[in-house]
Amino acid sequence: MILDRIKPFAVNIILFLLTVVFTMIIGVQYHISYHAVTLPPGIGFFGFLWQQPSAWLWGLSYSISLLGILLVHEMGHFSACRFHRIEATLPYFIPAPTLIGTFGAFIKIKSPFSSRRALFDVGLAGPLAGFLVSLPVITLGISQSRLVSKSELQAGLTLGEPLVFKLISWLVLGPAAGQYDILVHPMAFAGWFGLLATAFNLFPIGQLDGGHILYALLGKKAYYAGVASIAFLVLMGIFFWQGWLFWALIVTLIGLRHPPVFEDEKLDSKRKILAAVALLIFLLSFTPAPLSLSR
Repeated sequence: MILDRIKPFAVNIILFLLTVVFTMIIGVQYHISYHAVTLPPGIGFFGFLWQQPSAWLWGLSYSISLLGILLVHEMGHFSACRFHRIEATLPYFIPAPTLIGTFGAFIKIKSPFSSRRALFDVGLAGPLAGFLVSLPVITLGISQSRLVSKSELQAGLTLGEPLVFKLISWLVLGPAAGQYDILVHPMAFAGWFGLLATAFNLFPIGQLDGGHILYALLGKKAYYAGVASIAFLVLMGIFFWQGWLFWALIVTLIGLRHPPVFEDEKLDSKRKILAAVALLIFLLSFTPAPLSLSR
């Protein structure tokens, strides 16, 4: 009986478990780097995990934090779909050998959007929920991070700091946060990625969350904002971070035009205010150069 109930969700479960494994591995690596753990010579990283299986627990805080943010983001979309009686799947996680251990998560919407209101609510619910969860994750992660001088840093990745990340760092670590570099705890890195994912999804392009929101506001005119956003990403990629060029290509291939909705009514004033909140969240979460190499 239990197998019959979970069988329809077998793919979701398998992908989620694989993503847990990938993010745990990445979390262990970040733990080793953060705490400057020296591995026994001659066995390598995976040999160490084989000999010391308890070390897997080192990746737990990172994995739970990152997957929690992604899950809440997607369940925000899913809950809004259920509210508006739009058929949608549970989240699919994408395991991948990347710097974070995943390519994110998504839900598949199986029925058309009934109205602009429904489209707006579904588009906003994910990034709003993910952003709100990212804040306490970053706060807890920053509280476990430490301030270091530039001379103490080794070569590695430098994170671009969104405005809200800087604000939380200042509130938790005090004014010294602006005078030193922060060696971020793996949990803080997970929260930082939550902000990056939120900012990217709020670009008003095609069927990204921001594309849903702007189409609900402007209808077919939202297409031109999508074109302008692609141009903006290209400029960001040329002058700040080349990764924006990759994402500009991906979203262009997915498509810049948004499918129409059944009811083409205008949004109420409450949702227009929430659209301004979405813009504020984007501004607080965006950073021109998310990653760079320090030497």
